[in-house]
Amino acid sequence: MDFIKLVTLSLVFTTYSYGQQLSSFTEELFNEYSKYEVEGFSEMKVKPDFLQKQIDLITGKAPGLFEIQLLGHSVEDRPIRMVSVGNGDVDVLMWSQMHGNESTATRSIVDLLSFIAENSKQKSVNSLLQDLRIHFIPMLNPDGASRWTRENAIGIDLNRDALRLIAPESQLLKRVRDSLSADYGFNLHDQSKYYNVERLNNEASISFLATAFDYEKSRSAGRDEAMQLISYLYKINQHYIPNHTGRYNDDFEPRAFGDNIQKWGTKLILIETGGFKNDPEKQLGRKLNFVLIGSALEAIQKGLHKAISVEQYSQIPRNDRNLFDLKIEKVQKMVNSSYYTVDLGYFLEESSNDSYKGKVIYQVTLEDQGDLSTYTGYKNFNAEGLKILFPKVFNGRVKNSAHEKSLLQDGFLYFTKAPSRKYFPTTMFQYNDGVEQESSLENTYLLVNKLNQPKYLFYKGQIIDLK
Repeated sequence: MDFIKLVTLSLVFTTYSYGQQLSSFTEELFNEYSKYEVEGFSEMKVKPDFLQKQIDLITGKAPGLFEIQLLGHSVEDRPIRMVSVGNGDVDVLMWSQMHGNESTATRSIVDLLSFIAENSKQKSVNSLLQDLRIHFIPMLNPDGASRWTRENAIGIDLNRDALRLIAPESQLLKRVRDSLSADYGFNLHDQSKYYNVERLNNEASISFLATAFDYEKSRSAGRDEAMQLISYLYKINQHYIPNHTGRYNDDFEPRAFGDNIQKWGTKLILIETGGFKNDPEKQLGRKLNFVLIGSALEAIQKGLHKAISVEQYSQIPRNDRNLFDLKIEKVQKMVNSSYYTVDLGYFLEESSNDSYKGKVIYQVTLEDQGDLSTYTGYKNFNAEGLKILFPKVFNGRVKNSAHEKSLLQDGFLYFTKAPSRKYFPTTMFQYNDGVEQESSLENTYLLVNKLNQPKYLFYKGQIIDLK
């Protein structure tokens, strides 16, 4: 797709060796991805019924290749299915969207099913399917997906339900894992876009974890192999998105599925998809998951990761959390008639919206202020020499367009009588008792120069040039 091409060009995707040559299979997955990218999944929000329909269409193109099993139903009686393919003795189980608002890998799985359906007779894919039996649960939490919430319909986090097994979704995941006694497991998630790579300003676009199975973070043969496989995948990421990969926090969580599945004997790999600049729908993350999952399957089949030292895993930089959506640098803020130079760091969090209609709604939060020199933003704005001025209310009627523009230059943005024409970059507010609440560091203010002339408008997370 065009967006991926643009991102590819912007990164240049320079070749780095890192001591590991890419396999021809990995290169094929990356270079030929657009052929298998399934239409209708360009946005993060995926409807459960649409997903089911697309999977049926893909698997229907290759009769007899895939097995679709109804595992059970969600709290609200939505079907949860597993797609299996391959005839090998090594069982690989992967599940996505156990958090309903984390869909990147769900879309990657659909693309991977498309790839397998189209290439099952190709030598490399056919060989893979002869040695492995691969099981995909594309959407474990359809109720959460339908609401676009992390939790299921009960309101619980399924990834904190591995012990009590309160939810039917948790029960079926445990049942499947045990029935397969899966050799390998892939727990596929989306992480906060505010994670960066430790000591770098780069977003942690992908993070890995070989989950711990006790508080001591003990080693075992299975966890060691998970570390080796992650190290193999890390080097692939370093080739395509150098220095945008992190290592997720490995503190033991006794209620989590990943930690317990590692304990139960499955080699567990956690893949978390983070943010990337100019990629709000995580289309690049979708492609990377496609490449990483496919490459992991090849590595498992051929043992490509087993020669890698386990110690290389600890060399993967950790995740840090030093990112904002917007960082305004060195702006002057007045308190008690004195100005103080501060940085402002903003989060623009997507609000819950279960209608699937219209545009995404964002909630603006001033997350931090002060010296934020160790932080960066997806967008950075240098406000050195500018002051914050809250808009004033003009008590009267605007005469003409020239009058409107002169009022803006004097800092007026609100009116007791709405102007006849809208020359301003925001919706005109008619003054009422609640207008003062609109002017805040999280909503609306002007950035003015030393002469108090407005140069920019901050409006709900956007900075608008007033030229």
